[in-house]
Amino acid sequence: VEINGVGGEVTEIGLMSTTLLETGDLADRGHPTGRRITLMNSFAIRGQYFNFSTTGQWMWDEITVSLPASEDSQDMVERIHKAVEEETEGSARVAEQEWKRGTRDDGLSLFSAAPVVNLRPSASGIDILVRYVTRASERFGVRNRLYQRVIDLLRKENGSAQADEAHPGADV
Repeated sequence: VEINGVGGEVTEIGLMSTTLLETGDLADRGHPTGRRITLMNSFAIRGQYFNFSTTGQWMWDEITVSLPASEDSQDMVERIHKAVEEETEGSARVAEQEWKRGTRDDGLSLFSAAPVVNLRPSASGIDILVRYVTRASERFGVRNRLYQRVIDLLRKENGSAQADEAHPGADV
């Protein structure tokens, strides 16, 4: 749920208050921060409440890809991001519509279900963490399709790099 701008999993509902296990900000939705937040039930009564579990069962999921550091890394990151956007575009649009339709407050109008890309340095180069919205029931299928698209991009990149090495100066 999200109550008064605080998102989390409900751990306790009392007569006067509700306790949440807080989850991260928009990019980290679904990842507990470890904080327990207790809010007065009046927030839900006044309309500053959104129950994500009663709509389309949407969730943030993620894939991680490791790339060696190179001059072409940013180009590959952009291609991966574009592939994820293409694969999840329809789901993201429907999720945003359901979120907007299901809220009693305009607080969720700032929500975006667009994929989020984070880069992290690693010992072998760069780790790309891509978070995206998917229906819980489709999570594994979407993840498998995304990994397959990323593998295809990496194969294509490796194929053109090998062709460049075999024929230096030739247009491929």
